[in-house]
Amino acid sequence: MSTNTDYKTIPATEENLSLEHDIHRFDENPPKQLSERHPVIVDEIIGVACVGSLGTFSTRINISLEQEHPELGKNFQTKYFRFTEPGLVYWGHYGQSFKVQKIIKD
Repeated sequence: MSTNTDYKTIPATEENLSLEHDIHRFDENPPKQLSERHPVIVDEIIGVACVGSLGTFSTRINISLEQEHPELGKNFQTKYFRFTEPGLVYWGHYGQSFKVQKIIKD
């Protein structure tokens, strides 16, 4: 797994992974482009993630990882998620979870 301990991180939350500029299907004047996703470490794998509608009707979490995650793969998205505490996400319908830290740029 690809992790580098030189990164400064904080526990991720729905709020700090939310997109600044998101697109929702009901928007009358949507932004022309989504914000960039946030750098993260998911179960010790580096990637980017965001929370937003992403052009759909409901909020979802979207993750793209540098390496394959055993459950999430390299690209993951679901609307069935909840942060039970900062840094811990439960997803799906069967109690699956992952840890996520947001990388803070100095």
